[in-house]
Amino acid sequence: MTPGMDLASAPLDTPLTLLGVGASTSRQRLATLGLREGASFRLLTRTIGGGRIVLVGGSRIALSRDLVRLLRAEAA
Repeated sequence: MTPGMDLASAPLDTPLTLLGVGASTSRQRLATLGLREGASFRLLTRTIGGGRIVLVGGSRIALSRDLVRLLRAEAA
């Protein structure tokens, strides 16, 4: 598995760098939204259902709880 932390345990409002996506089915869709390996982003909020709202290049993107567990990141 890719080193780093999953987004479920990542701190809010901290610059992060995406290290990898655990599921190849989600990789292409996330890349079109700007979340690709090496991308810088910031977690804005946690949702009630366990998802996260991330800020990538000035755009806010909502991620589901299941997808959050598949994404690995490190503090930038």
